[in-house]
Amino acid sequence: MRAFIGIPIPEELRGKIRKTGKEIEMWGIKLVEPENLHWTVKFFGDLDESQTKKVMETMDSIKGEEMEIEISGVGTFPDSSYVRVVWIGVGQGKEKFMKFMNEVNKKFSGIGKDSEVTPHLTIGRVKFIKDKEELLEKIQKIKNECIGKMRINRLVLYESQLTPKGPVYKEIKKITW
Repeated sequence: MRAFIGIPIPEELRGKIRKTGKEIEMWGIKLVEPENLHWTVKFFGDLDESQTKKVMETMDSIKGEEMEIEISGVGTFPDSSYVRVVWIGVGQGKEKFMKFMNEVNKKFSGIGKDSEVTPHLTIGRVKFIKDKEELLEKIQKIKNECIGKMRINRLVLYESQLTPKGPVYKEIKKITW
């Protein structure tokens, strides 16, 4: 099963995030569907049955502390010279959120892919782009935009099924605190 641990975005913020996504919409960019918006905490890739069981057991050991973060700032991965992903970041609460994400990632070290933690909310994936300068100008206009605040008080293990229309996420396990 292709899987990741994420934090879903509250319904009341999805419309605001989608509106920000519309600001960068152009030919060659696929916006993330509102129901798929999430913070990726740990991406595993493909897990076998025993790894999935270990992930679910490890999730039970996570003791989170509720926190509030500000959803703000727009950027790109890997960088502005080669844009593959457009994302929204974290303003207030970023350091605490990053510390939490790093702690969670350490618990799952050795399972799936290990990668550097960068809190981001993917809003668009770039398939191709004819006018990169136009995209960068659009991002520049909204780069400091503040979407709102949200509480972090749960983690979800998602199964990610890739389809021709895009990914479909299924909740496998959820923990709250």
